[in-house]
Amino acid sequence: MVRKGFCCGLSFMAGLFLTGCFSIKLWWVFALSAAALSVVGALCFRNIRRYFIVCGITFILGTVYNAAYTNFVYEDIISYDSSYIDFEGTVQDYNYQGHAQGYLTVKGKLAGHTTTISFLVDDDDYEYYDDVRVSGKVSVIKDNYNFRSQDYYKSEGVFLKGAGKAEVSLLGTNSNGLFKAIRKYSDHVFSVVLFHSGYDEKGFLGAMLCGDKSEMDQAQKNMLYRSGIGHIFAVSGIHLVILTSVVGFILAKLLGKHRIYAVIMLVMTWSFVIFAGMSVSVVRSAIMMSIVYIGCFFMRRGDCANSLGIAGIVICLSDPYCVFSAGFQLSFASAFAAGVIAPFVYHRLSIRCNLKFFVKGIVFSCVESVAIAPLCLFYFGGFSVIAPITNALLIPLCTAALVLCFIVAFTGGAAFIAKPLLWAATMIVKGVIAVVEVISKPSVLFVTGTNIAAVIIVTLICLSVVILLCISKRSVISAGIMLSGTMLCMLVSNLFTLFSYDKLEFYIFANKKNCAAVVVESDNAVLLDLSNGAKFTSAQMRVIQKCGIRNVSAVFVNNESYYTLSNYKDKIYPKPDVYISGTELVMPMTDAYELGLYDSIKLDNIRVKRVENGFELEYNDKRYTICPDHFITDNGPYYTDGESVYFSTDDETVRRLDYELGVTNYTW
Repeated sequence: MVRKGFCCGLSFMAGLFLTGCFSIKLWWVFALSAAALSVVGALCFRNIRRYFIVCGITFILGTVYNAAYTNFVYEDIISYDSSYIDFEGTVQDYNYQGHAQGYLTVKGKLAGHTTTISFLVDDDDYEYYDDVRVSGKVSVIKDNYNFRSQDYYKSEGVFLKGAGKAEVSLLGTNSNGLFKAIRKYSDHVFSVVLFHSGYDEKGFLGAMLCGDKSEMDQAQKNMLYRSGIGHIFAVSGIHLVILTSVVGFILAKLLGKHRIYAVIMLVMTWSFVIFAGMSVSVVRSAIMMSIVYIGCFFMRRGDCANSLGIAGIVICLSDPYCVFSAGFQLSFASAFAAGVIAPFVYHRLSIRCNLKFFVKGIVFSCVESVAIAPLCLFYFGGFSVIAPITNALLIPLCTAALVLCFIVAFTGGAAFIAKPLLWAATMIVKGVIAVVEVISKPSVLFVTGTNIAAVIIVTLICLSVVILLCISKRSVISAGIMLSGTMLCMLVSNLFTLFSYDKLEFYIFANKKNCAAVVVESDNAVLLDLSNGAKFTSAQMRVIQKCGIRNVSAVFVNNESYYTLSNYKDKIYPKPDVYISGTELVMPMTDAYELGLYDSIKLDNIRVKRVENGFELEYNDKRYTICPDHFITDNGPYYTDGESVYFSTDDETVRRLDYELGVTNYTW
């Protein structure tokens, strides 16, 4: 049986995924169905019966494992919801929040199960892996409008959070001095990179090297993701390949490729995993590379597909919910495309030319971009059709900058070495950002999926392109397949966008103190902030992604204009065309204008007027007024009372908005 590891891994993860998609009580239905299909397949197809048997068994094990984990681990942990606990464990991280307080992340045991909980605590000198006891109230993590917290953290194996401020006792011991030293060194290198790099580039370089995106503007991250190169920040295979290639080349010259070489490379690989923060993508890459190095002890060659399947099983055994993580799915799909499909396509083409290396990069980039496009469409609202070109042209430049950062890390961050190298890396990244800013602006290059039908159709197109690329043997035909698939995706996207014209959708986010709104017309949006401080920018970005918005016409704010507009400038992408202030700006700001009370401005098909305590929108001779506590249509006022609501001109009905950014049955 060829590639047993991959077949087992894929079947195991499929069992986990399907069981988690439906009620956990139905796990036995999937298990029995898989058993029946395996028996029928084994009897009907004798030549490949072993595949049916092995895949059926591992699928059943996946369903059983998910059900068991949910019943005996997850349910036990969340049973502590709204309880006061004494939680002993080790410090994983600490993030200072201001006002002498911060969030302390602790990993320990609760109800006999290992879990991680973050508590709000008084500021102190916390160190990685210090043993602590935290006393406080905990609650189940729940979704909110700004972020789907429950789904995100559940896929990372985190189910509870601290509720209110907790008390911390330092126990005076440290559980892992080696891991502590590596993590502290990572923080040191990160600070060196930030200190010696340019203002706009330091976050980019720090994220590439250490996996820490905290210093990057949200708008810049969204721009890079939309251009197709955002994966460079997910520390994974490309980072480990660069690191092991440089170190491996030196060691091979000094020691030869003996067993001691494999041992050193294993230590180096897992040290970098700790250095980079142990994200699921870098752990997946490290497991795959470890299998290759361990193969040296047994004179066995590694296989990418088998290694990928084994890595999936290992990761999912520690956290079965990670199969629902966008990072895990993207990492798995990208690795399979780059390590299995792309080499197969490239060797079938038998390309003969002087630019073979460049052509190979284009082929690999095309296959990988098509493979992950449906996931990008589902999770991020769209993908760039020129991602293969941006990857082929810009990723080598990012790799060069990353190599310079690695040299800085290896030399301890000494200033006389770090300063010139990071200056060079800054210049490279500055060029990358400049190119991305230009190529990400044309909205036609961004394929969106505004509903499930569009997502399904584009997914089928991408799947067909991958299959046809694997069948084709001629480079001209393969290029035609890619071009045709790209044009079809663009056509489908624009057709669905065209069908959504002649209507407005209002997403109004409110609580007792703040209110903000997104007004959507087709693939265009207008943002309104009726309070201060841009409290709902993350929720607005979720609408922009969900609706596949290609252009933001304007941002309107009422209060604290300069501070609020600055937040929008840093966090919203696509960048708004203009920024409209309801009060005088204390400092000049690019593309920002003041709008007086009862003055109006025309934006394509919408006219926006500033009224007392809100904004009035005129569209197709109808008027809609948004205020912090109510929303007015032709049918009358609707008092939100701190509730978030949705309204469409299709049916002129106001509905409550849920955390999924869908609508509930409750109407005003």
